[in-house]
Amino acid sequence: MIKEFKRFQLEATKLGRSVVFQVTVFEKTERRGKKLFAETQCSDPLHFIIQFVIKEAPSFDKLLERFLRQLNHRGFTPVRYRTRGEIRWNEWTTINSDIRFDLNGGEE
Repeated sequence: MIKEFKRFQLEATKLGRSVVFQVTVFEKTERRGKKLFAETQCSDPLHFIIQFVIKEAPSFDKLLERFLRQLNHRGFTPVRYRTRGEIRWNEWTTINSDIRFDLNGGEE
């Protein structure tokens, strides 16, 4: 069964332009456990559409890490993110420089 798990927004910059990604995370329940999936897209001056797909993440933190790696690989600099609460969006959380450094040289 697939159901909505969480929504989040992530702000990133590329070529001096800020982009806010709207991401819906889905949870797929199987006999072996639960896995998270997410997908979003954007466009920039050099590409018509850039798609980001994250499959089979074991937790939200791992899913976010994989999304940040994809952003970094495609030239985006992640700035901050926030999750959706029951009624409204939570406060923005800054993505610190330690995480950005790990994305450039860390192992997965």
